[in-house]
Amino acid sequence: MFTIKDSRPWISLSWLILKWSTIVGLLVGFVPSALSLLSGNTISVNGIAIVGWTGVWIVTVACGLGGFLFGAIWALVLRAIAIASGR
Repeated sequence: MFTIKDSRPWISLSWLILKWSTIVGLLVGFVPSALSLLSGNTISVNGIAIVGWTGVWIVTVACGLGGFLFGAIWALVLRAIAIASGR
């Protein structure tokens, strides 16, 4: 079985997961909403139409926050593994 006795690789992996999940969340929010705006559609959030680039940035921030929270959960899991591997 593969085990790591040192906790540093787990901690560096947790920062990597947090960083990349936030970046992917921002991209998942920005690219489709910007393409939707450029094709002439109006972005709707909870039935409220948000016109222009304001809607794009709202969707981008919301998806970025979702990616950050996803990464934070996995960072906590990996930190717990780091604590467990140090013992």
